[in-house]
Parts: sequence; C-alpha cells; structure tokens
Amino acid sequence: MTEVKLIHAHDLVKAYPVADREFVALKNISLEIGKGEFTGLVGPSGSGKTTLLNVIGSLDIPSSGSVTVLDSKIEALTHKQAAQLRNLHIGFIFQTYNLLPVYTVAENVEFPLLLLGKSTDERKDMVAEALEWVGLTEKAEMRPAQLSGGESQRVAIARAMVKKPALVLADEPTANLDAKNSHHILQTMEKLNAELDTTFLFATHDEKVMQYMKRIISLEDGEVVKDEIK
Repeated sequence: MTEVKLIHAHDLVKAYPVADREFVALKNISLEIGKGEFTGLVGPSGSGKTTLLNVIGSLDIPSSGSVTVLDSKIEALTHKQAAQLRNLHIGFIFQTYNLLPVYTVAENVEFPLLLLGKSTDERKDMVAEALEWVGLTEKAEMRPAQLSGGESQRVAIARAMVKKPALVLADEPTANLDAKNSHHILQTMEKLNAELDTTFLFATHDEKVMQYMKRIISLEDGEVVKDEIK
C-alpha cells in the first residue's frame, strides 16, 4: 500500500525584505511528510522552523519553489481558498493558547465549528467528544482565567482537534509549561495521533518534545541539515 503524502515541499524558498537587503529564512527546502506522522521541526531560534510551519499552514506563501498540502498548492491559493483549507483540514496549536477570555471552555472549543456551518446538535456532540479526549469534560463551563497553564493548552488541543483535521501544526506547544504538564500535553497529542491517524508537525527546540517525536527534521539557517526516523 502506497504511503499517503500530506505535505510535499520542493525547492522552497522564503525571503523577506529587511531595510535595503533580503533575509532568506528558508533556503531550497525539499521534504515530504506522510499521513499519520508525528514529526518535529527542530533547531535554534532563527533556524526557520516557524516560517516553514507558517508556509505549510498557508499562513504565508513561498517566495519560490512549491509546497503542496493535502493536494493544494499553497503558492496558487487565493486568500479565500487558503482560509478554506485551514478551516476544513488544519488545526493550529500555539504556545500562547490564544483562548478567548470571555468565552467558556466549551465555547472556545466550539469556535472552529461555527466556521464550518455545523448544526447546534452536531457542535454540542463534537465539543463534548473533544473535551473528553483531553480530559476536561468537567471544565466545560469555566472560563480561561480559571484554568491552569496545562489546562489552557489542553483546551487549545481540543479546539485544534474538534473538527478532526488531517493535519495539526504545533508551534512550541510546551514553551510555557512545566515538565509535568509538558509530558501530559505530549502524551495527549501522541494518543490522538494514534487513535485518529492525524498528522502532527511540531516546531520546537524543547528536548522534552523531541523525546516523543517519531521523526526529527533539523534546521539550521533555513536549511534542512538532518532528517532522521527514530
């Protein structure tokens, strides 16, 4: 059986104008990531891992080269098509949680479903399932200010997973957490990866995160310097 490739980058370059010169953040990146992978983009700050994550997530476009995600060429998408790709198929997890403070936990998790036009009953069932995945059923009516950092990040995971996306992009998801909560978060994502066959792609320089990765792609100065399966 042929492995399904969710992500294919070929000679990807991303450059930004800086004053009177150009800063090249990504230099001729070529890689493939398959369905169900649990992969880390690792490297020091400034290595290009977050830029690569943003291009794959259609939050940015390549300067040259090509990136195909779920059969969509990122560089060819309109703003509307890129938004649709994200809404339907990609979940995002950030280090800052980005929860809406005036909404309850359940309402924060429900938010992506509003963009998909799901019925009230469908949304209720999907939110309940997502909160059960991350062990926060009893926190559904609380607001973010009442949660710990670990709980807030678990809400962010539930929000990313509630629509059962094909791909989840996680940018330094444990940066604001202690070791115990970091391991809990990573075990939760590992479990969802196994149960739902969702592809997870992390950007991190955290050794705790790297322990869980099945594949590590190392970047330095915008280039892939190592790609290893563990």
